[in-house]
Amino acid sequence: MVLWWSQGKEGWSLTEEQSNVKGIDHRIILTFSLEILLLFSGQRRSSKGPDRSLQEALRTRLRVVESNSQDVIQLFKDLSARLVSVHAEKDSFVLTFKTVEEIWKFSTYLALGYVARCLENFLCDQSIWLDPELLSDLEIKVSVDEEHLATLYLGLLLQEGSFFAKALFTRSERDEEEEEQLSFKKNDLLMVKDTGQDNMWEGTMLSTGKHGLVPVDAMQPLPYPFYQWFLRKYPGSAECSPITGTCVAAVDYYPMGLDELQLSQGDIVEIQGLLVRGLGIFIGRHTSTGHTGFIHKAHFLSSARQSVMSEKSVGTPPCQSSPRTSVSHSSPRLSSCHSHNPLPPQGERLSFALDDTYRELDLEFQEDPPLFLEENSWEGDESDLSDPTLTLLNQTHFQEDFWPLYDLQYSFLWVTFSGRTEDELSGHLESVRECAKRTGMHWAHRRACFLLGRLCARKLKLSQARVYYEEALSVSVDSFFDMPLLIALFTNLTAIYLKQRMTDKLPQTLEKASTLLICLPSHSFTSVDEVELLKLILRRSVVTGEKSLEARVCYLISSLFLLLKKTDDALPFVERLQFLSASLSAAEGQPIAPLDLNWLLSLLYHCKYMPYLVLASLSLDSRQDHSLRDAFQRIELFIRNSVRLNPCWKEGTSLLPAQIVVYLQQALAIAEQGEDMKTQRDLCLGLASVYQQYDTLNKAVQCAQQAVETGDDLNKEESFQASVLLSWLLVLTGQAERAQSVLQPLLTSLQGTDSPTQRGVIHNLLALCLRRQGHIPEAGHHLYSALVISRESGDQRNQALALANLGCLALNVGASWLAERFLVRSLHLFLELWERPTDEEHVQTYLWLGRSYKDRGRSQDIRACYEMGLLIALHARNLHSQMVVAKVLSRLYADMLLYGQSIVYYEHCVSVSRELKDKRLEGEYLEILSSLYLSLNTERSSRKSLDYTKQSLRISIDLGKREEESETWLQVGRIYYLIQEDELADMYLQAAVKTALRMNDPHFAMNIYEEAGDVYFKGHRNRMASLPFLRDGGLPFARSINDIHSEFRLLSKLTELLMNQGDQEEALQYATLAVEIASVCTNERTAYHRLATVYYKLRQYEMAENYYLKSLSLCPPVLEDPKEARYYTKVYCRLGNLTLHMFKVKSTNTFECCTNSVANSTYVGSTFLRLTPSTLNM
Repeated sequence: MVLWWSQGKEGWSLTEEQSNVKGIDHRIILTFSLEILLLFSGQRRSSKGPDRSLQEALRTRLRVVESNSQDVIQLFKDLSARLVSVHAEKDSFVLTFKTVEEIWKFSTYLALGYVARCLENFLCDQSIWLDPELLSDLEIKVSVDEEHLATLYLGLLLQEGSFFAKALFTRSERDEEEEEQLSFKKNDLLMVKDTGQDNMWEGTMLSTGKHGLVPVDAMQPLPYPFYQWFLRKYPGSAECSPITGTCVAAVDYYPMGLDELQLSQGDIVEIQGLLVRGLGIFIGRHTSTGHTGFIHKAHFLSSARQSVMSEKSVGTPPCQSSPRTSVSHSSPRLSSCHSHNPLPPQGERLSFALDDTYRELDLEFQEDPPLFLEENSWEGDESDLSDPTLTLLNQTHFQEDFWPLYDLQYSFLWVTFSGRTEDELSGHLESVRECAKRTGMHWAHRRACFLLGRLCARKLKLSQARVYYEEALSVSVDSFFDMPLLIALFTNLTAIYLKQRMTDKLPQTLEKASTLLICLPSHSFTSVDEVELLKLILRRSVVTGEKSLEARVCYLISSLFLLLKKTDDALPFVERLQFLSASLSAAEGQPIAPLDLNWLLSLLYHCKYMPYLVLASLSLDSRQDHSLRDAFQRIELFIRNSVRLNPCWKEGTSLLPAQIVVYLQQALAIAEQGEDMKTQRDLCLGLASVYQQYDTLNKAVQCAQQAVETGDDLNKEESFQASVLLSWLLVLTGQAERAQSVLQPLLTSLQGTDSPTQRGVIHNLLALCLRRQGHIPEAGHHLYSALVISRESGDQRNQALALANLGCLALNVGASWLAERFLVRSLHLFLELWERPTDEEHVQTYLWLGRSYKDRGRSQDIRACYEMGLLIALHARNLHSQMVVAKVLSRLYADMLLYGQSIVYYEHCVSVSRELKDKRLEGEYLEILSSLYLSLNTERSSRKSLDYTKQSLRISIDLGKREEESETWLQVGRIYYLIQEDELADMYLQAAVKTALRMNDPHFAMNIYEEAGDVYFKGHRNRMASLPFLRDGGLPFARSINDIHSEFRLLSKLTELLMNQGDQEEALQYATLAVEIASVCTNERTAYHRLATVYYKLRQYEMAENYYLKSLSLCPPVLEDPKEARYYTKVYCRLGNLTLHMFKVKSTNTFECCTNSVANSTYVGSTFLRLTPSTLNM
């Protein structure tokens, strides 16, 4: 899945206009809104535009998770933001920040793509991860208002009281108008503080510590929040694109020190390592003489080419300048020592080697170098010149055996000079130093002084260590013959100068130490104090704005902190390095290196318990050179953090999140490049299991088939599991015959082997296949074979399973008594296995036994079986089994009309659904509970029903199911009407109609209109309240959609309602309209009869008689139902009554009406209607 963020190529920071605060009213900034909108959108890459269905799915998911606000709050807490509110319909989150550090972290995560990826993991449905094509086509975009975010940053800087800024121009002492104002130079770093004045701040120079007032328009707040954090956490003074290639000497130069090169004008020098802008010195090799040394940039004209953090020099590394050197960068021992750096050595264009990178932060030695000096080797009566230590230390060139002398761990104490205490070693080295000094053994003199300095520094005797280091540097040798020693001397001595604030001596070594530390590849740390020098260089990069230099320093600081196992200190620098890598790549328009620290970041986030960021960084890891071991580590890391987010995903169980498919597929792709068939088979089985868990059975079958094909090259035991899984999946997909064809050869091959368990499994599966095909006797034979095998092998669990399967088979053929015997025996065996994980099979057996009792009407035994099954599921904390059994019990008690007990178990189903975070199931059970409470028909139960219905309504809204939402609004209105709260009832009924109208289903909306009106129309009070729904809303809507049948029903209801309320004139209008459309609805008889009744009520008897006769004319000539006879009888009685009493005419018509009425009533038979006065007055 591709991620996108709205920032520029270099991520978010203050622009120069935003960071220049001249003319800004800071009080306005402080009162500026601290809330900001984070917008998200889902798109498909193939369509290159918004995808409405995907966006609606994301909204639905957000509405669901919004109801459990703690999950959303925790998500943004990991992202270092504070959630104010969620607006699912507007596709946005409202966030706020309280500190500059929070904005720094959030903007970093936004730039690295973590915010978008976290939302992807949070909002995407599990099914998306199962479809690789769909997953690769999806992308989630997130965006914020950058100007608003920059304003928030500036406002929080002012709010926190003090912050760091850079001077925009020089202000000298003679320019000062007042004594209190501070002088400064352009690019000086200052800590400034708002004093409340409009044009002045209080400033402190970082280089000198001087205080004073500074003009607001002269200060530019540092644009990146990372700089503010770094300078605040690592305070100190602050006094650069890398270049490689060759350069030409512009002047003659005679060296001031032995480690510098002598030059003549026109000499060509090859740059060793890097030439960094901002450093006044670099390392070069004279192309004519082959000598290597320090060179001042001022003496040269550069013809070099620019490179970004290139680690591979054009020439040979300085420590290899001599053909006599024994250093080999490909030697196993050297790579072992170099691997002490947890971040990989940077190769061409920031290329990092994976082997030396991340070993789960386990930074121990891979192997110990051999002992160079035997214990007590310097003791004896031999002369000083034969001292083996003196001989070892006096080697002219660097030797591989010298690495323990220079490394960070002081390993020379137990490797080179084992068996002596530090005090004894100090005394011995002092004697070696004196001897070397006396005899002119310069290299031994220098190395002995260096080791003595290290021992003093180890004991925090910095002054004494400084003296030894200075003496070592004063020894006259060709320093570049042992480059690691030269680097160690300069960096250690400069670090001591910095710690002791010796500003007078610092210029002598600072540039050279910086050059050695920054410009040479594969740096090996020799002292913890080197971080002091790195901090100084990083501050310099902040001033100059050199991103390449900043990236190199962040790399080295991260490496050092990880070596020291200070993961919390390393994390900000690793994040910054990853950000700079992306920024520099974007600036060049291409990746500067295969540099991706997401894997390392995921480990660091895991240590800090930030699961959302772990999953985000893990999914963004784009390295292509992962080994199979790395792939399995990624899977393990994913599972651990998924469990942190959802405890239902338990480690060590088969229940896994769907995202695991991505990592399993990556591991499988790596495994397929090798020859480890067993690993390939296991990964295919894992994929098949996950697909099966999420009911993606076709893909599960494909993976299982691949596992079987891969297992063909293994032994039979290795391939057995894959064949069994494939057979089971084939059964689930309805391919019983194909499953049988897989199982039958397996059973044949196992005959005569000592594999009873495997044969039992095959017999069970074959029985299932045969039962699906209707071959019951054969299925029973296989199950009996499985039972016999399990008895012979003494496997109680398999015996219990075989007996349970036999019981199930007996149930399917109606042999409930036989099924009971098998199932009871199975349960006895399960009880003996109580401590083993057999809860699902145990529960299922109880359910089958209850079903066998149900067939024979043993209700008490049924209840006992189901309740025992629930107790076992509760004891095992098996949520799925609890759900199944509680649902069965609820239905059982509902059938027995014991609604109280049924309610108890349905409420347990609701609680289990919430634990499973299944909103759909929760909504279904809430609706059932509402109906059950409503059926109790008491005011208290009605209010309880109302509460559950409202909960169901919230879930319907969250899931975006408009039809269910509208029906639930309607149900809430009904309940309010029942408890006589008509105003609330009307409000909810109107909401139901509005929700239905928003759907693209006019017929559904018509039904909601009518049902809303029926709440009042079919009620016993306030029936006229149905008019707004039936007359004002429903009737015009029915005409607009040309729904004649609904229009006729509404007209009929309005006629009846108005007639009963005594408004006969208006009722006549609707009855007449009903007659006009009745022919279309084939309801003419009903319409005529209702119109005749209205006329009768209006005492327009002639019209009433006319329409009664029309109604009778539409009756069938042959009566086929007693109801028709009753209708005839009543109508003829009415006509006779009209003729006899209303028209005052006694004629043959009256006689005929009475005769017809008697004839019809005689037809009714047992329901004979006597012609009583009440009958005649119908």
